[in-house]
Amino acid sequence: MRTTATLTRLLDVIALVTADRRVQVVFTVDDRNGAMLATGMRSVLDSLDALVVPWADAVDGAFDLVLAASENDDLGDLAAPVIVLPHGAGHLKFYPGTTTISGLTPDRVRDLTTSTTFALSHPDQLQRLAAVHPPAADKARVVGDPALGRMLASSHRAHSYRRGLDATGRQLVVLASTWGPDSLLGSWPDLPERLLAELPVDQYRVVAVLHPGIWAHGSWQVRAWWSRATEYGLRILPPEDGWQAALLGASCVLTDFGSLGLYAAALDRPVLLSPRSSPSTVPGSPAEVLAGLAPRLDPASGLRDQIDATIRTHVSGRFEQLSASAVQEPWRTAERLRSLLYERMSLAEPAHAAEFPPVPVPAVRHSGPTAIRASATATDELVTLVRYPSIAGADVPESLGHRHLVVELDRARLDQAGAADVLIVHADERAEAAALLRRWPHATMVAARIGPGTCWIHTRESAVVLHGHSGIDTTALASWAYVRIPRIPAQDRLRLGDRVMDVRAEAC
Repeated sequence: MRTTATLTRLLDVIALVTADRRVQVVFTVDDRNGAMLATGMRSVLDSLDALVVPWADAVDGAFDLVLAASENDDLGDLAAPVIVLPHGAGHLKFYPGTTTISGLTPDRVRDLTTSTTFALSHPDQLQRLAAVHPPAADKARVVGDPALGRMLASSHRAHSYRRGLDATGRQLVVLASTWGPDSLLGSWPDLPERLLAELPVDQYRVVAVLHPGIWAHGSWQVRAWWSRATEYGLRILPPEDGWQAALLGASCVLTDFGSLGLYAAALDRPVLLSPRSSPSTVPGSPAEVLAGLAPRLDPASGLRDQIDATIRTHVSGRFEQLSASAVQEPWRTAERLRSLLYERMSLAEPAHAAEFPPVPVPAVRHSGPTAIRASATATDELVTLVRYPSIAGADVPESLGHRHLVVELDRARLDQAGAADVLIVHADERAEAAALLRRWPHATMVAARIGPGTCWIHTRESAVVLHGHSGIDTTALASWAYVRIPRIPAQDRLRLGDRVMDVRAEAC
């Protein structure tokens, strides 16, 4: 293994054999041949708690099969049959600043032994391999794409992935960026902030999937660069976990010329492409074809309107021919790939059908915007909230009333706390509510979560307990109370986006 990307690809592959008690899986890394994008791979390996052996021991050891998702390892040093897979959706890009196709470095391909098999996703890739080294193409096998195969085997769990990403009842917008100056975020680094400024928090969730090449700058650096966006509600998924679940649950994918755009298209998701093309895209590749099929983001127009239009006008099956040109019979990937694995291990295949295990639901910590700028319309029977992250230079529509700022005190900056109309605190801080209102004279109330769909409200005159739907958060209940002050009714209704729910209040 060389990078996090190659490791995650191999984890999809070995999922086909790990339950077989005849098979022992061992990991190794060629530390002599370090990769530029290797940052974070060791920590992912550590989290697996798997058996990892030094490269020297792997070279001296006896193995029945070697799996690699890069041709750039010194695979010829290992005395075993080798299977090499692409670490993305085929061969889509040139290595930076070269005319060498990623995954097909000529010297490396020619140096591989005759016991090496290239596992490809489509017969068209045989031609590219043959152009590099004809003997390698003679031994190649078309098996499909394990990442896509696993996602297709998990498609029935889309609602679970949306729930895990806190997107139930909302549009899940996925930002999927590869790396480099021509990538989606490389060419438009403030896109997340602008996107969050335009999308109401009760109707959209925004998740970012960043290529390991971006994470190669270091996890701390990446999170620092987009710290404002995470403060506004962006969820950045780690490079080793969650990207497949995000694509499966996506309502719309904003992406570029990388593999994730092709995967999104193959999953029949609405796709909006980066306005900037990339010179590294291989001419005639599926990535170039996608660029001619999917709509492009327009930085000069409203992003919400573009996303809504892309979702609304998406026709199921529009990318079907493209997908078929990228991956041959993807639903047969598990069958074909497992057959190849056992064939090369000289081991009888299990009797049960080959199938990928479902993609796990991502373990993402739910944290909404630190500060929410809210407004509302209200009748005697219903309060309709419209809420956005509080972002400098952005505001809620002027036509709405009851404008107020809701701030989570333990995450807020000083200026946000000082401007807050509603302060959100922890339950154990309820006894300090009166003191907090004295310290922050601009605030009208303090709110604290008691349990799912239940919170405690302390105003300068009284205290009440509010009960709503179990999925409603304290910030929304507090905004409802702010709108209804000074006479908080015992029964009412609240609209958040497309959801309408009952709210009850009781004195305490």
